[in-house]
Amino acid sequence: MGRKKEQKVIKKKGSRGQENGGPTMMVKMLVLLCVVSSMALVLQLNLTNQQNLMLRNIKGADEPRMWSAQRAIPTCRPRRHLVFLKTHKCGSSTIQNVLMRYADANNLSVALPYSGQYLDDVAVGQSIKVRELKASPFAPPTGKYHFLIHHTRLNVRAIQQLTYDDSVWVTIVREPSAVFESMFHYYHLHKFYGATFDHLVWKLEGNPTSKAKFKNANNRYMGRLGRNQITWDMGLDDLDMRQESLLKEAINILDQTFHLVLVAERMDESLVLLRHLMCWTEEDVVAMARNVRKDRYRSYLSEHSVNTLEHFNAADVKLYAYFKDRFDKHVEAFGRGRMEEEVTSLREMRDKVWKECGLKETNSVSKRRAHKDMERYLVVQYKVHNNGSTRQQKYCTDLVRSSIEYTQKLRWKQYSRFHFNINNPWNLTWSLPSPKRKSRIKSRRSSVSKGRRYQQRAWRLAHHHPPKEKVKGRVLASSTTEKFHLD
Repeated sequence: MGRKKEQKVIKKKGSRGQENGGPTMMVKMLVLLCVVSSMALVLQLNLTNQQNLMLRNIKGADEPRMWSAQRAIPTCRPRRHLVFLKTHKCGSSTIQNVLMRYADANNLSVALPYSGQYLDDVAVGQSIKVRELKASPFAPPTGKYHFLIHHTRLNVRAIQQLTYDDSVWVTIVREPSAVFESMFHYYHLHKFYGATFDHLVWKLEGNPTSKAKFKNANNRYMGRLGRNQITWDMGLDDLDMRQESLLKEAINILDQTFHLVLVAERMDESLVLLRHLMCWTEEDVVAMARNVRKDRYRSYLSEHSVNTLEHFNAADVKLYAYFKDRFDKHVEAFGRGRMEEEVTSLREMRDKVWKECGLKETNSVSKRRAHKDMERYLVVQYKVHNNGSTRQQKYCTDLVRSSIEYTQKLRWKQYSRFHFNINNPWNLTWSLPSPKRKSRIKSRRSSVSKGRRYQQRAWRLAHHHPPKEKVKGRVLASSTTEKFHLD
Protein backbone atom coordinates (compact mmCIF):
# COMPACT_ATOMS: atom_id res chain seq x y z
CA MET A 1 0.00 0.00 0.00
CA GLY A 2 2.84 2.36 0.87
CA ARG A 3 4.49 1.88 -2.54
CA LYS A 4 1.23 2.59 -4.37
CA LYS A 5 0.78 5.83 -2.42
CA GLU A 6 4.34 6.93 -3.32
CA GLN A 7 3.72 6.23 -7.03
CA LYS A 8 0.50 8.28 -6.92
CA VAL A 9 2.33 11.18 -5.28
CA ILE A 10 5.07 11.08 -7.97
CA LYS A 11 2.48 11.03 -10.78
CA LYS A 12 0.70 14.04 -9.26
CA LYS A 13 3.99 16.01 -9.07
CA GLY A 14 4.78 15.08 -12.69
CA SER A 15 1.39 16.20 -13.86
CA ARG A 16 1.79 19.50 -12.02
CA GLY A 17 5.20 19.96 -13.66
CA GLN A 18 3.76 19.32 -17.09
CA GLU A 19 0.96 21.78 -16.42
CA ASN A 20 3.45 24.51 -15.41
CA GLY A 21 5.72 23.87 -18.44
CA GLY A 22 8.57 22.26 -16.45
CA PRO A 23 12.28 22.92 -16.91
CA THR A 24 12.22 21.91 -20.57
CA MET A 25 9.96 24.82 -21.49
CA MET A 26 12.24 27.25 -19.67
CA VAL A 27 15.28 25.98 -21.58
CA LYS A 28 13.46 26.31 -24.89
CA MET A 29 12.48 29.89 -24.06
CA LEU A 30 16.07 30.78 -23.12
CA VAL A 31 17.43 29.27 -26.34
CA LEU A 32 14.85 31.16 -28.40
CA LEU A 33 15.73 34.44 -26.69
CA CYS A 34 19.44 33.84 -27.33
CA VAL A 35 18.83 33.17 -31.02
CA VAL A 36 16.69 36.28 -31.45
CA SER A 37 19.19 38.51 -29.63
CA SER A 38 22.11 37.17 -31.67
CA MET A 39 20.26 37.79 -34.94
CA ALA A 40 19.50 41.34 -33.89
CA LEU A 41 23.15 41.89 -32.99
CA VAL A 42 24.28 40.62 -36.40
CA LEU A 43 21.95 42.99 -38.19
CA GLN A 44 22.95 45.90 -36.01
CA LEU A 45 26.72 45.63 -36.13
CA ASN A 46 27.11 44.53 -39.75
CA LEU A 47 29.43 41.63 -39.10
CA THR A 48 30.58 41.51 -42.71
CA ASN A 49 32.52 44.69 -42.17
CA GLN A 50 33.74 43.53 -38.79
CA GLN A 51 35.52 40.56 -40.34
CA ASN A 52 37.53 42.97 -42.47
CA LEU A 53 38.33 45.39 -39.66
CA MET A 54 38.54 43.57 -36.33
CA LEU A 55 42.01 42.12 -36.22
CA ARG A 56 42.27 40.26 -32.95
CA ASN A 57 42.42 36.81 -34.52
CA ILE A 58 44.95 37.88 -37.14
CA LYS A 59 48.58 36.95 -36.75
CA GLY A 60 50.49 39.71 -35.00
CA ALA A 61 47.41 41.80 -34.17
CA ASP A 62 47.83 41.32 -30.42
CA GLU A 63 51.16 43.15 -30.55
CA PRO A 64 50.64 46.94 -30.81
CA ARG A 65 52.23 48.36 -33.95
CA MET A 66 54.01 51.50 -32.84
CA TRP A 67 56.75 53.57 -34.44
CA SER A 68 60.09 53.46 -32.67
CA ALA A 69 61.51 56.85 -31.79
CA GLN A 70 65.11 55.66 -31.53
CA ARG A 71 67.72 57.46 -33.61
CA ALA A 72 68.43 55.71 -36.89
CA ILE A 73 71.71 53.80 -36.83
CA PRO A 74 73.98 54.44 -39.84
CA THR A 75 74.31 50.68 -40.38
CA CYS A 76 70.56 49.95 -40.25
CA ARG A 77 69.11 48.05 -43.17
CA PRO A 78 66.48 49.83 -45.30
CA ARG A 79 63.06 48.22 -45.10
CA ARG A 80 61.71 46.94 -48.40
CA HIS A 81 58.20 45.74 -47.47
CA LEU A 82 55.46 48.32 -47.05
CA VAL A 83 51.67 48.72 -47.16
CA PHE A 84 50.44 52.27 -47.75
CA LEU A 85 46.68 52.76 -47.50
CA LYS A 86 46.11 55.55 -50.03
CA THR A 87 43.24 57.68 -48.74
CA HIS A 88 41.35 60.11 -50.97
CA LYS A 89 42.39 63.79 -51.10
CA CYS A 90 44.76 63.55 -48.11
CA GLY A 91 48.03 64.30 -49.88
CA SER A 92 48.44 60.59 -50.55
CA SER A 93 49.59 61.14 -54.16
CA THR A 94 52.67 62.98 -52.87
CA ILE A 95 53.58 60.05 -50.61
CA GLN A 96 52.80 57.58 -53.38
CA ASN A 97 55.28 59.30 -55.72
CA VAL A 98 58.00 58.90 -53.07
CA LEU A 99 57.22 55.19 -52.72
CA MET A 100 57.01 54.60 -56.48
CA ARG A 101 60.40 56.22 -57.02
CA TYR A 102 61.97 54.08 -54.31
CA ALA A 103 60.43 50.89 -55.70
CA ASP A 104 61.54 51.79 -59.23
CA ALA A 105 65.10 52.63 -58.19
CA ASN A 106 65.50 49.42 -56.14
CA ASN A 107 63.61 47.05 -58.49
CA LEU A 108 60.89 46.28 -55.95
CA SER A 109 57.56 44.81 -57.01
CA VAL A 110 54.40 46.92 -56.62
CA ALA A 111 50.83 45.59 -56.58
CA LEU A 112 49.36 47.11 -59.74
CA PRO A 113 45.79 47.03 -61.09
CA TYR A 114 45.45 45.81 -64.66
CA SER A 115 43.81 49.12 -65.54
CA GLY A 116 42.98 52.30 -63.66
CA GLN A 117 44.25 53.22 -60.20
CA TYR A 118 42.13 51.01 -57.91
CA LEU A 119 42.99 47.56 -56.61
CA ASP A 120 39.35 46.84 -55.76
CA ASP A 121 35.95 47.37 -57.31
CA VAL A 122 33.57 48.50 -54.58
CA ALA A 123 31.01 49.67 -57.15
CA VAL A 124 30.06 46.02 -57.71
CA GLY A 125 30.69 44.96 -54.11
CA GLN A 126 34.19 43.51 -54.62
CA SER A 127 36.96 43.99 -52.11
CA ILE A 128 40.63 43.91 -53.09
CA LYS A 129 41.07 41.35 -55.87
CA VAL A 130 43.48 38.83 -54.31
CA ARG A 131 43.23 36.14 -56.99
CA GLU A 132 43.53 38.57 -59.88
CA LEU A 133 46.54 40.31 -58.33
CA LYS A 134 48.31 37.00 -57.68
CA ALA A 135 47.68 35.86 -61.25
CA SER A 136 48.38 39.30 -62.71
CA PRO A 137 50.89 39.67 -65.57
CA PHE A 138 52.70 42.17 -63.34
CA ALA A 139 52.95 39.82 -60.33
CA PRO A 140 56.22 38.23 -59.15
CA PRO A 141 56.43 34.41 -59.15
CA THR A 142 55.84 34.26 -55.39
CA GLY A 143 52.58 36.21 -55.62
CA LYS A 144 53.86 38.49 -52.82
CA TYR A 145 54.52 42.18 -53.44
CA HIS A 146 57.12 44.40 -51.79
CA PHE A 147 54.85 47.47 -51.92
CA LEU A 148 51.06 47.88 -51.95
CA ILE A 149 50.48 51.61 -52.44
CA HIS A 150 47.46 52.09 -54.75
CA HIS A 151 43.89 52.98 -53.86
CA THR A 152 41.96 50.26 -52.06
CA ARG A 153 39.58 50.03 -49.16
CA LEU A 154 41.13 48.55 -46.03
CA ASN A 155 40.78 44.79 -45.85
CA VAL A 156 43.59 43.51 -43.64
CA ARG A 157 43.10 39.80 -44.27
CA ALA A 158 43.14 40.25 -48.05
CA ILE A 159 46.15 42.60 -48.01
CA GLN A 160 48.14 40.18 -45.86
CA GLN A 161 47.71 37.52 -48.54
CA LEU A 162 49.50 39.78 -51.03
CA THR A 163 52.27 41.23 -48.85
CA TYR A 164 55.02 40.00 -46.56
CA ASP A 165 54.54 39.40 -42.84
CA ASP A 166 57.13 42.02 -41.84
CA SER A 167 55.56 44.78 -43.95
CA VAL A 168 55.35 48.27 -42.48
CA TRP A 169 51.79 49.65 -42.47
CA VAL A 170 51.37 53.38 -43.13
CA THR A 171 48.49 55.69 -44.04
CA ILE A 172 47.70 59.41 -44.03
CA VAL A 173 44.84 61.60 -42.74
CA ARG A 174 43.78 65.20 -43.28
CA GLU A 175 41.41 67.74 -41.75
CA PRO A 176 37.91 66.43 -42.70
CA SER A 177 36.37 69.69 -43.94
CA ALA A 178 39.34 70.22 -46.30
CA VAL A 179 39.00 66.62 -47.53
CA PHE A 180 35.32 67.05 -48.39
CA GLU A 181 35.86 70.43 -50.08
CA SER A 182 38.75 69.12 -52.17
CA MET A 183 36.89 65.94 -53.10
CA PHE A 184 33.75 67.91 -54.06
CA HIS A 185 35.61 70.06 -56.60
CA TYR A 186 38.10 67.47 -57.87
CA TYR A 187 35.44 64.87 -58.70
CA HIS A 188 32.78 67.42 -59.73
CA LEU A 189 30.24 66.24 -57.18
CA HIS A 190 27.87 69.17 -57.83
CA LYS A 191 25.97 66.96 -60.28
CA PHE A 192 25.82 64.08 -57.80
CA TYR A 193 24.55 66.22 -54.91
CA GLY A 194 22.45 68.47 -57.12
CA ALA A 195 23.97 71.66 -55.67
CA THR A 196 27.05 73.82 -55.87
CA PHE A 197 29.47 73.70 -52.96
CA ASP A 198 28.26 76.95 -51.39
CA HIS A 199 24.63 75.91 -51.83
CA LEU A 200 25.40 72.54 -50.25
CA VAL A 201 26.99 74.16 -47.21
CA TRP A 202 24.02 76.52 -46.97
CA LYS A 203 21.66 73.53 -46.89
CA LEU A 204 23.76 71.73 -44.30
CA GLU A 205 23.57 74.76 -42.03
CA GLY A 206 19.88 73.99 -41.56
CA ASN A 207 18.55 77.08 -43.23
CA PRO A 208 14.78 77.15 -42.62
CA THR A 209 14.03 78.13 -46.23
CA SER A 210 16.10 75.22 -47.64
CA LYS A 211 14.94 71.68 -48.06
CA ALA A 212 15.41 69.29 -45.14
CA LYS A 213 17.47 66.94 -47.27
CA PHE A 214 19.39 67.25 -50.49
CA LYS A 215 20.07 64.77 -53.26
CA ASN A 216 22.24 61.73 -52.37
CA ALA A 217 23.10 63.05 -48.91
CA ASN A 218 23.84 59.57 -47.54
CA ASN A 219 24.87 57.90 -50.80
CA ARG A 220 28.30 57.50 -52.38
CA TYR A 221 29.40 58.62 -55.80
CA MET A 222 30.47 55.55 -57.82
CA GLY A 223 29.91 53.56 -54.64
CA ARG A 224 33.11 55.07 -53.22
CA LEU A 225 33.06 58.83 -52.57
CA GLY A 226 30.94 60.67 -50.01
CA ARG A 227 30.72 61.87 -46.41
CA ASN A 228 33.17 60.54 -43.80
CA GLN A 229 35.51 59.58 -46.63
CA ILE A 230 38.60 58.84 -44.50
CA THR A 231 36.71 56.54 -42.14
CA TRP A 232 35.14 54.76 -45.10
CA ASP A 233 38.56 54.24 -46.69
CA MET A 234 39.67 52.71 -43.38
CA GLY A 235 37.06 49.96 -43.78
CA LEU A 236 34.03 51.16 -41.81
CA ASP A 237 30.53 51.28 -43.27
CA ASP A 238 28.08 54.12 -42.76
CA LEU A 239 26.13 52.02 -40.21
CA ASP A 240 29.28 51.48 -38.13
CA MET A 241 30.07 55.20 -38.01
CA ARG A 242 26.79 56.03 -36.27
CA GLN A 243 27.61 53.90 -33.22
CA GLU A 244 29.92 55.61 -30.76
CA SER A 245 31.20 52.49 -29.02
CA LEU A 246 31.91 50.66 -32.28
CA LEU A 247 33.70 53.68 -33.74
CA LYS A 248 35.99 53.97 -30.71
CA GLU A 249 36.82 50.29 -30.82
CA ALA A 250 37.56 50.50 -34.55
CA ILE A 251 39.87 53.48 -34.06
CA ASN A 252 41.81 51.61 -31.38
CA ILE A 253 42.20 48.61 -33.67
CA LEU A 254 43.35 50.86 -36.51
CA ASP A 255 45.96 52.31 -34.16
CA GLN A 256 47.24 48.79 -33.57
CA THR A 257 47.21 48.03 -37.30
CA PHE A 258 49.32 50.92 -38.60
CA HIS A 259 52.89 51.56 -37.57
CA LEU A 260 52.58 55.23 -38.53
CA VAL A 261 49.69 57.50 -39.51
CA LEU A 262 50.90 60.62 -41.32
CA VAL A 263 49.18 64.03 -41.20
CA ALA A 264 48.81 65.96 -44.45
CA GLU A 265 48.99 69.40 -42.80
CA ARG A 266 52.42 68.45 -41.43
CA MET A 267 53.86 66.85 -44.54
CA ASP A 268 57.53 67.61 -43.90
CA GLU A 269 57.41 66.17 -40.39
CA SER A 270 55.56 63.15 -41.78
CA LEU A 271 58.28 62.55 -44.37
CA VAL A 272 60.96 62.75 -41.67
CA LEU A 273 59.20 60.14 -39.53
CA LEU A 274 58.65 57.94 -42.58
CA ARG A 275 62.32 58.19 -43.51
CA HIS A 276 63.50 57.08 -40.08
CA LEU A 277 60.86 54.37 -39.86
CA MET A 278 62.00 52.88 -43.18
CA CYS A 279 65.71 53.66 -42.64
CA TRP A 280 65.95 55.51 -45.97
CA THR A 281 68.12 58.42 -47.07
CA GLU A 282 67.02 62.04 -47.19
CA GLU A 283 67.12 62.02 -50.99
CA ASP A 284 64.63 59.13 -51.04
CA VAL A 285 61.88 61.18 -49.39
CA VAL A 286 62.28 64.44 -51.32
CA ALA A 287 58.83 65.17 -52.72
CA MET A 288 57.01 67.76 -54.78
CA ALA A 289 53.34 68.33 -54.08
CA ARG A 290 51.23 66.18 -56.39
CA ASN A 291 47.56 66.60 -57.38
CA VAL A 292 47.44 70.01 -55.70
CA ARG A 293 44.80 72.32 -57.11
CA LYS A 294 45.68 75.78 -58.31
CA ASP A 295 44.78 78.59 -55.93
CA ARG A 296 42.12 80.03 -58.22
CA TYR A 297 40.16 76.75 -58.09
CA ARG A 298 40.01 76.54 -54.30
CA SER A 299 37.07 77.41 -52.07
CA TYR A 300 38.24 79.18 -48.94
CA LEU A 301 36.09 78.11 -46.00
CA SER A 302 34.92 80.35 -43.21
CA GLU A 303 34.99 79.15 -39.62
CA HIS A 304 31.23 78.64 -39.71
CA SER A 305 31.49 76.57 -42.90
CA VAL A 306 34.23 74.44 -41.36
CA ASN A 307 32.03 73.70 -38.35
CA THR A 308 29.14 72.78 -40.66
CA LEU A 309 31.25 70.35 -42.68
CA GLU A 310 32.75 68.85 -39.53
CA HIS A 311 29.26 68.14 -38.24
CA PHE A 312 28.44 66.50 -41.59
CA ASN A 313 31.63 64.37 -41.35
CA ALA A 314 31.52 63.69 -37.61
CA ALA A 315 33.16 60.24 -37.79
CA ASP A 316 36.13 61.63 -39.73
CA VAL A 317 36.54 64.38 -37.14
CA LYS A 318 36.91 61.85 -34.32
CA LEU A 319 39.31 59.68 -36.28
CA TYR A 320 41.41 62.69 -37.34
CA ALA A 321 41.57 64.07 -33.80
CA TYR A 322 42.77 60.73 -32.45
CA PHE A 323 45.56 60.23 -34.99
CA LYS A 324 46.61 63.87 -34.87
CA ASP A 325 47.16 63.44 -31.13
CA ARG A 326 49.09 60.23 -31.81
CA PHE A 327 51.24 62.09 -34.35
CA ASP A 328 52.08 64.74 -31.73
CA LYS A 329 53.23 61.99 -29.39
CA HIS A 330 55.45 60.53 -32.11
CA VAL A 331 57.04 63.94 -32.66
CA GLU A 332 57.56 64.39 -28.92
CA ALA A 333 59.24 61.00 -28.72
CA PHE A 334 61.38 61.87 -31.74
CA GLY A 335 62.40 65.19 -30.18
CA ARG A 336 61.15 68.67 -31.07
CA GLY A 337 64.61 70.13 -31.59
CA ARG A 338 65.73 67.15 -33.63
CA MET A 339 62.57 67.36 -35.72
CA GLU A 340 63.18 71.05 -36.52
CA GLU A 341 66.70 70.25 -37.69
CA GLU A 342 65.49 67.38 -39.86
CA VAL A 343 62.69 69.47 -41.42
CA THR A 344 65.09 72.32 -42.20
CA SER A 345 67.54 69.92 -43.83
CA LEU A 346 64.75 68.31 -45.88
CA ARG A 347 63.53 71.68 -47.15
CA GLU A 348 67.06 72.69 -48.13
CA MET A 349 67.42 69.43 -50.02
CA ARG A 350 64.10 70.07 -51.81
CA ASP A 351 65.20 73.59 -52.82
CA LYS A 352 68.47 72.18 -54.11
CA VAL A 353 66.68 69.58 -56.20
CA TRP A 354 64.27 72.23 -57.50
CA LYS A 355 67.19 74.32 -58.81
CA GLU A 356 69.20 71.39 -60.18
CA CYS A 357 66.19 70.01 -62.05
CA GLY A 358 65.12 73.45 -63.25
CA LEU A 359 61.55 72.83 -62.19
CA LYS A 360 58.86 75.33 -63.10
CA GLU A 361 55.11 75.31 -62.70
CA THR A 362 53.35 75.15 -66.02
CA ASN A 363 49.93 74.79 -67.61
CA SER A 364 50.32 71.52 -69.50
CA VAL A 365 46.67 71.58 -70.59
CA SER A 366 45.29 74.51 -72.56
CA LYS A 367 41.86 75.98 -71.99
CA ARG A 368 40.62 74.43 -75.25
CA ARG A 369 41.42 70.93 -73.95
CA ALA A 370 40.31 71.63 -70.38
CA HIS A 371 36.96 69.87 -70.85
CA LYS A 372 38.77 66.71 -72.02
CA ASP A 373 41.41 66.64 -69.29
CA MET A 374 39.86 68.65 -66.48
CA GLU A 375 41.78 66.93 -63.68
CA ARG A 376 45.18 67.93 -65.07
CA TYR A 377 43.87 71.39 -65.89
CA LEU A 378 42.86 72.06 -62.29
CA VAL A 379 46.04 70.84 -60.58
CA VAL A 380 49.59 72.22 -60.57
CA GLN A 381 51.90 70.71 -63.19
CA TYR A 382 55.70 70.89 -63.36
CA LYS A 383 58.15 71.17 -66.24
CA VAL A 384 61.75 69.95 -66.08
CA HIS A 385 64.66 71.91 -67.60
CA ASN A 386 67.74 69.81 -66.94
CA ASN A 387 70.84 69.19 -69.06
CA GLY A 388 72.67 67.01 -66.56
CA SER A 389 73.52 63.35 -66.66
CA THR A 390 71.05 60.69 -67.75
CA ARG A 391 70.61 59.53 -64.16
CA GLN A 392 69.83 63.05 -62.98
CA GLN A 393 67.38 63.62 -65.83
CA LYS A 394 65.58 60.38 -64.96
CA TYR A 395 65.43 61.39 -61.30
CA CYS A 396 63.99 64.82 -62.13
CA THR A 397 61.43 63.39 -64.56
CA ASP A 398 60.26 60.74 -62.09
CA LEU A 399 60.02 63.39 -59.38
CA VAL A 400 57.20 65.17 -61.22
CA ARG A 401 55.71 62.17 -63.02
CA SER A 402 51.97 61.76 -62.44
CA SER A 403 50.55 58.71 -60.70
CA ILE A 404 48.90 57.43 -63.89
CA GLU A 405 52.10 57.71 -65.92
CA TYR A 406 54.22 56.12 -63.20
CA THR A 407 51.77 53.25 -62.83
CA GLN A 408 52.00 52.55 -66.56
CA LYS A 409 55.77 52.65 -66.38
CA LEU A 410 55.83 50.12 -63.54
CA ARG A 411 53.35 47.89 -65.37
CA TRP A 412 55.64 47.64 -68.37
CA LYS A 413 58.74 47.19 -66.20
CA GLN A 414 57.28 44.40 -64.08
CA TYR A 415 55.73 42.64 -67.07
CA SER A 416 59.08 42.62 -68.85
CA ARG A 417 60.91 41.52 -65.72
CA PHE A 418 58.66 38.69 -64.56
CA HIS A 419 57.40 37.35 -67.91
CA PHE A 420 59.69 38.35 -70.78
CA ASN A 421 63.32 39.44 -71.05
CA ILE A 422 62.77 40.88 -74.51
CA ASN A 423 60.82 43.83 -75.82
CA ASN A 424 57.08 43.52 -75.90
CA PRO A 425 56.09 42.00 -79.28
CA TRP A 426 52.45 43.03 -78.83
CA ASN A 427 50.92 46.45 -78.72
CA LEU A 428 49.35 46.10 -75.27
CA THR A 429 46.97 48.75 -73.99
CA TRP A 430 49.00 49.40 -70.83
CA SER A 431 52.40 49.66 -72.55
CA LEU A 432 54.19 52.97 -72.89
CA PRO A 433 53.92 54.64 -76.32
CA SER A 434 57.14 54.49 -78.32
CA PRO A 435 58.89 57.74 -79.36
CA LYS A 436 58.64 56.74 -83.03
CA ARG A 437 54.88 56.55 -82.83
CA LYS A 438 54.73 60.03 -81.33
CA SER A 439 56.95 61.48 -84.06
CA ARG A 440 54.80 59.89 -86.76
CA ILE A 441 51.67 61.35 -85.25
CA LYS A 442 53.28 64.77 -85.11
CA SER A 443 54.51 64.55 -88.71
CA ARG A 444 51.04 63.56 -89.92
CA ARG A 445 49.44 66.43 -88.04
CA SER A 446 52.02 68.88 -89.38
CA SER A 447 51.54 67.65 -92.96
CA VAL A 448 47.76 67.98 -92.63
CA SER A 449 48.05 71.51 -91.25
CA LYS A 450 50.47 72.48 -94.06
CA GLY A 451 48.10 71.07 -96.64
CA ARG A 452 45.25 73.10 -95.25
CA ARG A 453 47.34 76.29 -95.33
CA TYR A 454 48.28 75.65 -98.94
CA GLN A 455 44.64 75.10 -99.87
CA GLN A 456 43.58 78.33 -98.19
CA ARG A 457 46.34 80.25 -99.91
CA ALA A 458 45.40 78.75 -103.28
CA TRP A 459 41.75 79.72 -102.76
CA ARG A 460 42.70 83.32 -101.99
CA LEU A 461 44.98 83.55 -105.03
CA ALA A 462 42.30 82.02 -107.26
CA HIS A 463 39.80 84.66 -106.26
CA HIS A 464 42.23 87.50 -106.89
CA HIS A 465 42.93 86.42 -110.50
CA PRO A 466 40.57 86.37 -113.50
CA PRO A 467 38.73 83.08 -114.08
CA LYS A 468 40.83 82.10 -117.11
CA GLU A 469 44.14 82.66 -115.32
CA LYS A 470 44.71 79.79 -112.96
CA VAL A 471 47.23 79.73 -110.19
CA LYS A 472 50.51 78.29 -111.30
CA GLY A 473 51.10 75.07 -109.52
CA ARG A 474 51.84 71.47 -109.95
CA VAL A 475 51.11 68.22 -108.23
CA LEU A 476 54.07 66.22 -107.04
CA ALA A 477 53.19 62.53 -106.98
CA SER A 478 55.06 59.92 -104.98
CA SER A 479 54.61 56.24 -104.37
CA THR A 480 52.48 56.77 -101.26
CA THR A 481 51.15 60.33 -101.01
CA GLU A 482 50.36 63.36 -103.14
CA LYS A 483 51.23 66.85 -101.93
CA PHE A 484 50.01 70.15 -103.34
CA HIS A 485 52.94 72.48 -104.00
CA LEU A 486 52.76 76.16 -104.95
CA ASP A 487 55.52 77.89 -106.93
